[in-house]
Amino acid sequence: MSTAETERQLRWLMTLRVVIVTTLLVCAFAIELLFRPVESLRPLFMLAAAAYGMVLLYAVLDRWLRGTRGFAFVQLTGDALIVTCFIGITGGLNSPMSFLYLLPIAIGSLLLYRRGGMALAAICWLLYTAMVTLGPQWAVVGNAGPVSLEPARLIYYLVAHLIAMVALAMLSSTLSERLRVQGRELVERTGTVVRLQALNENIVGSINSGLVTTDLEGEINFLNRGGTQIINMTSQEVDGESVEALLNMGEGFLNEIRRRLLAQRRFRFERYFDRPDGTKIFLGIAASNLHDKAGRPLGYLFIFQDLTEIHALEQDVRLKERMVALGEMAAGMAHELRNPLAAISGSVQYMKSEYQPEGESLELMDIILRESERLDQAIRDFLTFARPGRFAAERADLVKLIEDSVKLLRKSPEFHRGHRIVTRYPGESVVFDIDPNRMKQVFWNLATNALKSMPDGGRLTIEVRLPDDVEEIEIVFADEGVGMDEAQRARYFQPFNSSFREGTGLGAAIVYRLVEEHQGRIFVDSTPGEGTCIRVRLSHRQGATQGAAPRLVAAGG
Repeated sequence: MSTAETERQLRWLMTLRVVIVTTLLVCAFAIELLFRPVESLRPLFMLAAAAYGMVLLYAVLDRWLRGTRGFAFVQLTGDALIVTCFIGITGGLNSPMSFLYLLPIAIGSLLLYRRGGMALAAICWLLYTAMVTLGPQWAVVGNAGPVSLEPARLIYYLVAHLIAMVALAMLSSTLSERLRVQGRELVERTGTVVRLQALNENIVGSINSGLVTTDLEGEINFLNRGGTQIINMTSQEVDGESVEALLNMGEGFLNEIRRRLLAQRRFRFERYFDRPDGTKIFLGIAASNLHDKAGRPLGYLFIFQDLTEIHALEQDVRLKERMVALGEMAAGMAHELRNPLAAISGSVQYMKSEYQPEGESLELMDIILRESERLDQAIRDFLTFARPGRFAAERADLVKLIEDSVKLLRKSPEFHRGHRIVTRYPGESVVFDIDPNRMKQVFWNLATNALKSMPDGGRLTIEVRLPDDVEEIEIVFADEGVGMDEAQRARYFQPFNSSFREGTGLGAAIVYRLVEEHQGRIFVDSTPGEGTCIRVRLSHRQGATQGAAPRLVAAGG
């Protein structure tokens, strides 16, 4: 037993001692007041005063002997002495109060185990023997005179009390030892459980993947720290919510999970998830059954990961594979088409100038020339897409390139009076290592597509940003056009994918190819009816900005 536990029990024992003595004192006073016994009860009052004095002495000694086993033995020996005096006062050998010896013996066995219990039993028996053999004249309650001691009776009482006290000490100490062993085992097991629980919490809390558990009805009852970081929601926000509502899967989702898990131990699926802040992430989710140790079903377990970047890389790889295949096809196809196309266009122009056709013939020739020119433009785009030429980076001013492109845009057929072009720069000049010709084409294609997406007019914002990483720069094209849905965004950079009737469907694919040559990345954010924002991020910056104050330049028609 620890010192702190022994100290606590000794203080409890002193409190119990005060309660018992006070009760005895009150009873003695009531007896004397109500029944006025022949014998004086003064010895009882003196005994109570002695008991109070011992309690005060114990309280003083507690400052130096606090929690020691010797101090406990002293207190219990004092209790045995008080009990002996009380038995002597109430009749000695004939007193019915000899059972009170059970208290110090039992408490001694509890606090001091077997040795202490046996020692208290021996002390109590010796005190009892001394009391019945040497002091029968002490009795003042229920005893009319001196007691005549018969040897046989005396021996009987002494032997009976000895057996009872030793048996009580043995029984109490056995139970005490067993309780001590079980208490130690319980403490060890509790410590093991606490350590395992802490380890389990640390493991679950340290997992970067999200972990969600639900009951059999699909209501969420746990979300780990990694999951809160992924979905940007606290565990309190999702507690009690249906997993179907959280993943926006519909009412039949849980039934589908149950059906799938009957056939296989785990069911995996992927889907987009809308965070509360409006961002969209791509999750890979694995669902499985949750059981207890006996195998009884408790609910369902969902483990999910943020696969947004991996999904984007997979899409990039698939897009690059398609572009490589189309590029190889375009390179051979363009040369095979340009010569016949030039012959057709030249022949029609000659016939038109030589024969001066009119009416339907002239209209047909104009259609041939117009479509030939369109086909020639498509072939040139093919060649640019398939073999853009040697990449030649040099230090160039992005501000000047964008300003030149804006001037050309204002003179282009795509620009009309309903359009406004706004540019924002972090300084008067932003010098960066790029291929100017390729970057001009990137700016032109993105800007013309933005203007085409705003047939009724709107604002096109072109902005140059400097992220925290000094080795990167970002050029943003944001329009207020028709926007794109999720399927259109996924196909935006695919060749031959055009939302405009006059487009070839290669402009965005060429932009992607040119940005890739600059070892950059391009991102598309778009909402139907709200517009599109395209961010071109380039790395390996070599130059620096000049001019501290950003400026805002607006151009409108």
